[in-house]
Amino acid sequence: MTKIEDFKILFSTFTVYGGVLEDTLIDNFRYILDVSLREESIDEVVAAWSDMVNCLYNEEYLGDWAKYINNLILFDNNYFSLKCAKGEYDSLNNNIKTAGFNDIDVLIELSRIECSDFKDMLYFKFPYDKDIIDSLASFDTISKKLSREEIVDYYKTNGIGFFAKFKAFKFNSDCDIEPVCNPDDVKLQDLKHYKDEQNIVIENTIGFLKGKPYNNVLLYGDRGTGKSSTVKAILNEYCKDGLRVIQVCKENLAHLDILMRKIANIPLKFIIFIDDLTFNENDDNFGALKAVLEGSLAKQPENMVIYATTNRRHLVKESFSAREGDEIHLADTIDETVSLSDRFGITVTYTLPNRDKFLDIVREIKKDRGLQISDEELIFGAEKFALSKGNRSPRLAKQYIDYLQARLELNLEH
Repeated sequence: MTKIEDFKILFSTFTVYGGVLEDTLIDNFRYILDVSLREESIDEVVAAWSDMVNCLYNEEYLGDWAKYINNLILFDNNYFSLKCAKGEYDSLNNNIKTAGFNDIDVLIELSRIECSDFKDMLYFKFPYDKDIIDSLASFDTISKKLSREEIVDYYKTNGIGFFAKFKAFKFNSDCDIEPVCNPDDVKLQDLKHYKDEQNIVIENTIGFLKGKPYNNVLLYGDRGTGKSSTVKAILNEYCKDGLRVIQVCKENLAHLDILMRKIANIPLKFIIFIDDLTFNENDDNFGALKAVLEGSLAKQPENMVIYATTNRRHLVKESFSAREGDEIHLADTIDETVSLSDRFGITVTYTLPNRDKFLDIVREIKKDRGLQISDEELIFGAEKFALSKGNRSPRLAKQYIDYLQARLELNLEH
């Protein structure tokens, strides 16, 4: 095994994975080496050690040094990992392959460091501070050592950077893509009824993933019918096949061209998700989205599809005054309001369920949860709950079961 002190020199040879050296843990690791080799104050080592180990003490790593280093390798975005992710490893220049694997080998060796090895080095450098070194927080080296083959295969299967680590993202007002750390885990089997509507979206998504012809999709209909949940469930079902979702709010649609450039060369498939899309008249974002769908000189990237949900068929809040306005060519104004929705190749309509369908959804969710309650009580409670809300929808059915389950588990009257 490589001596800990040798990593100071080995890090200086990094070329392809140079970005890893900017990581907080690695930066503190290097600082500890530097101070220790110069045998300076133990106080500086203690501070850097605390910062370093703090990186390991979170829910993701639970003090596992090896897992942390493995993730640095797997999630680094560089030319080598990008080419591997695109399936172009065999065409890589041999010099780049060699440089990439040299860096990887150093990091693999780094992942094998034990806390005791590290402290033994400190004991040797600071023999009079053994008590202080003993008091330093410890870490574990649990996760297995990765192989070169496993790393290359991981890039090809999962992509690169934080796109490999996360599956859901938001495009923020600063035009940055930020991960969603705790995305909704809804599954397709959780969505009751609406199978015909869901299958249209699923089939389009599968075609998109397989490089077949596909369409941008508008999911239109009543609130609470599962439009957004369909998109989320499809992500959870097909993320293992390289599918990712980036949510864009209406206010950021004007910057879609920036987002398109950011993801164009990423070897994954992206659903650009626009939820609850509605425009006011003369909204600047209306034209921006219209141009992206069809009409811009720039072609929509082949690894991107747009899925939008809306409660309005033509996406624009229309008024009678607009239809009765003083514009000479009134038909042109009306055509403009429907032109955006027409640019979605597929429109899927979700409507509120009737009473029987609503109650059937309630029964199915209750069965999934394993709740012990008679059908008579269930129906009476569901109808009462629906009347208090003023409608029936799949969302309301789930809300009722959540309410019912809580009361059953707390032994409260329901």
